[in-house]
Amino acid sequence: MKKILKIQILFLIFVFSSCTQKKLSGSEKVGEIEKTIPKADIAELETEINNGGFNQYFINSSGQNCYETLKTLKKNGKLKTAKLLEKAIILINPNKISEKVFIEKLSKNEVDELYNEKISVELEKLDAEFYKYLDGNLTEK
Repeated sequence: MKKILKIQILFLIFVFSSCTQKKLSGSEKVGEIEKTIPKADIAELETEINNGGFNQYFINSSGQNCYETLKTLKKNGKLKTAKLLEKAIILINPNKISEKVFIEKLSKNEVDELYNEKISVELEKLDAEFYKYLDGNLTEK
């Protein structure tokens, strides 16, 4: 009986200790949903746009970093690229919902504008401008 009790206690300790550990990988669990914490990532922006344009950037989880990446582009003096990203955000967020709500909608793939043909054409125009690399190397400060 004492052996079973010890096993149960060890099991409970294991369960409680794993519940209280904080995840430090750039995401956190809220309920059962893992929520991404936005971070600036200019290399990710560049890779996604070169692979499939602004549309792909926003459809993939990378788009959740758009506001932080925009701030960093401006801080690093990449103002022409920042302007393109800003225009893309305005195109797919025409109702100007808050950053937090917009990022949440992106994470749930609920931004209908990304599937709008007219908006896609406008995003493709921004893609063409992006490919010119008007700010030169984006990852250089």
